[in-house]
Amino acid sequence: MAENSNLNKCFTALMDAADALETVAGKVAEAACGLHTLFGDGVPVPRPETAASVAVEPEPPVMVEVKRLTVDDVRAVLSEKSRNGFTDAIRQILASYGSENLSGINPIHYQALLAAVEKLGAGS
Repeated sequence: MAENSNLNKCFTALMDAADALETVAGKVAEAACGLHTLFGDGVPVPRPETAASVAVEPEPPVMVEVKRLTVDDVRAVLSEKSRNGFTDAIRQILASYGSENLSGINPIHYQALLAAVEKLGAGS
């Protein structure tokens, strides 16, 4: 449940940031219109709609179920990649996480570790 709480907090923070950016964009557009009026050809430019004048219903937060990876999940992928000839590359990736083997990796890094390992051989 803590992960869902963190996701909700991130979503709320992103929505707040989007609102702030929308406000700043409106102010920049108003300033640009003012500059055009002062230095342009004398033809006034219609002011853009501001965020306050546009009613937008916020979308409800989406609850995402994140599967917690186990050491066995990661080990299965590493074994498959190793059988396909990527043993040295896997060792280098493990070393970048400060360990010579999977059991020395903190489980919070499993997702990123898998992402790096799954890229092996993807370009060939």
